[in-house]
Amino acid sequence: LTRAGMLETLNEDYIRTARAKGLPEKTVITKHALRASLTPILTIFGLDLGLLLGGAVLTEKTFGFAGLGALSIDSIASGDLPMVMGVVLLATIFIVTASFVVDVLYAVIDPRVRLQ
Repeated sequence: LTRAGMLETLNEDYIRTARAKGLPEKTVITKHALRASLTPILTIFGLDLGLLLGGAVLTEKTFGFAGLGALSIDSIASGDLPMVMGVVLLATIFIVTASFVVDVLYAVIDPRVRLQ
């Protein structure tokens, strides 16, 4: 994903302009091309954070760890609806927070994206 993003970014006009201005190739790659090509990687990272919480359910149940995953499965099995709602609410807060952090990092990494 990084390679494909870099190859696409290196063909942009602002990269040719930076090279025409005489900037060193290292500066062009790190400060211009890499920053612009990190946006899709950041998106995938944010989605993986949400999947990390979902994967915890299987890992905890398989290895017998006591955590939110095991708690949610036990609560579903026993029909404890308030506990299930609490676990779902906590997972939702985690996913929304991860999405917010990714959106803020977009503005830090890519200068074309601005917070308003």
